Amino acid sequence: MLLPLFVHVSSAVSIRGRGVAPGKACGPLKRNRPDLAPADVDGCVLLAERAVPDDVGRILASAGTLTLSGAMLSHVSLLAREFGKPSVSLVGVTPARFAGPDEPGLLILETAAGGTGPATFDEGDIVFIDGLRGGIAIPGGLDRNARASVRRVFGPLAAFGKHPEDDALLQALLAACPPGDDTALAFLLDAALAYRLVPAGTAVRRVLGALRPGAYGPVLAEMTARLAASVFDAASARSERARGDLAAADDVEELQRALRRFETDLDADLHLLEDLGADPDRLEQWLEPVLQTAAARQAALETRLADEVRRAIGLPDEAMRARLGGLFRLLRRARAGRLDRAEVQRLHDRLTRILSEERARAGTQLVVTLSPGVRPDRSLLGGKAAGLVEILHALPPGCRSPRGFVVTSAAYRLHLLGETGEKLRLAVEAATDAEVSRRARAALLAGDVPEEVADAIRVAYDALGPVRVAVRSSATIEDGPLGSLAGLFDTYLGIHGLEEIVDRVRWAWSSLWNARAVAALFASGTSPLRADQAVLVQEMIPTRAAGVLFSRDPTGRPDTLLINAGWGLGEGVSQGEIPGDLFWVRRSTGALIACETGLQTHRIEPASDGFGTVEIKLGEGELGRPCLSEDDLARVGTLARTLEEVTGRAQDVEFGFDPAGDLVVFQMRRIVPRRAETS
Repeated sequence: MLLPLFVHVSSAVSIRGRGVAPGKACGPLKRNRPDLAPADVDGCVLLAERAVPDDVGRILASAGTLTLSGAMLSHVSLLAREFGKPSVSLVGVTPARFAGPDEPGLLILETAAGGTGPATFDEGDIVFIDGLRGGIAIPGGLDRNARASVRRVFGPLAAFGKHPEDDALLQALLAACPPGDDTALAFLLDAALAYRLVPAGTAVRRVLGALRPGAYGPVLAEMTARLAASVFDAASARSERARGDLAAADDVEELQRALRRFETDLDADLHLLEDLGADPDRLEQWLEPVLQTAAARQAALETRLADEVRRAIGLPDEAMRARLGGLFRLLRRARAGRLDRAEVQRLHDRLTRILSEERARAGTQLVVTLSPGVRPDRSLLGGKAAGLVEILHALPPGCRSPRGFVVTSAAYRLHLLGETGEKLRLAVEAATDAEVSRRARAALLAGDVPEEVADAIRVAYDALGPVRVAVRSSATIEDGPLGSLAGLFDTYLGIHGLEEIVDRVRWAWSSLWNARAVAALFASGTSPLRADQAVLVQEMIPTRAAGVLFSRDPTGRPDTLLINAGWGLGEGVSQGEIPGDLFWVRRSTGALIACETGLQTHRIEPASDGFGTVEIKLGEGELGRPCLSEDDLARVGTLARTLEEVTGRAQDVEFGFDPAGDLVVFQMRRIVPRRAETS
């Protein structure tokens, strides 16, 4: 008999999900709707059928997100990780759906504990989400009255957490959590301490001090003791996981990141125990074994690293040019390790000289053909196209990238000369992001594409032949220090003919200023005026299966890569429209570790004629069957290792297998660490 998919424990419903973006969040459930402004979801847990690029503004304003379907490695999931927004998906783990028009509530879980039937939860119910472990808890559980008492506590608690010096807010919090309401008290402790709605130290101790007198005393003592015991249990389990991760780390940077994660979590535990009045010194017993494992592994890695540096110094210049990204990563790793400084400086000097020579060779052409000899100049080609040309020379046998060309940032700047550029400068002074976007896009779309740019596109398209193409953004700020900005700009599929291509290039330029991009850029502290928009034009290639590869598992599992793929074109996965299949693969060998399949019902294909794509039902031979074979997965594993060696960084790759069996790389970007570390 199957175990229930969620259980009723200590007046809370605990639900199993899948961690998408790490971190913890607590807030009221709010259903995602296109008409909601970001301010409407501030501090809420956004509940969505699936997350798509147009949701970015609301996701950035929310406390975290909970999705019922969609792809784990979609563009929006990537942005959630980068912006430090916790996210959990129920797809493939716990069946759930939105309530229908004639049903009460908001969220329905299909199987309640003990087989008692569906459970219904309401908009505004408070939830905890843990984006690292995929956990969800709804305090108050199946009892609507208990959930209502939790809601009454949340508002005053959140207000006090923002202004912990305010005595009136503390009194309002105590009034919302009367003696005898154990559910409300348990929620208050979890939210204030474990989820840090109240700052550690003086603020949270004010709350505990105010609760101790009178009727709260015995129950409070029992609850705080239980919470302290759970902290010690979690620290013990975390120590074991950290030792395994450290022992499996394959470079010094990865080892140091794993050690920092453990120390950060341990430090959070220490502060929590101090707030609870427990003995934090007991945590030391789990720190020392981890440090010993880290020291032994670092010594072994540094010996190997020193050998790699000596071999790199011996390479001829041409070999260095072909591996600049990987060699600069080697230099970064060497600086992080305890290596001979003179050897490290020799490597630095040679790489700096070669990079200077390559930059001097870069031109300012309006259009550049995608080919292995092109200099991957981000300022000219944009992040997406530069990433592609960097790896063209190194793709393994049986692997290719679509033919195409780049309309460079120089062409975009030419389009902005004169009145158009001035209109953009005025647009950023508008009062709202939406108005900035409207004015800027109108300015960019009003003018004709410069004649010399259209001529350069014609020459490049004639060389490509009369094929259908994909027109994709390649902004100079994509996949760079600001993050990937994945899915913020626009892609146009199935474009045919010179006139249509030129028009879509202009639309791609304007997508630098679409509403979701403007919101995300301003949230990053930058302006679209600081960016240029190159445009990548690629031959459309039909695929029997396609998706997204993360060359490093985003949850931090060592020696593991994660693949999210589906039948047909990969846009369905990258845009979050279909869940696809999940494959965990051993990075060092390409061997399959685990897979989850069977959720996809439709595939996305190029429209037979005209612009765009269509959805087609899967055939009987595809339904419930993995879209990739073990041989496919081994080839993707080889690609992942090759790309990391060439670029020197973990990569997020959009790939597919064409009908002839070739592995096709459509685009790639480095995986950017999330902005905000959360315990």
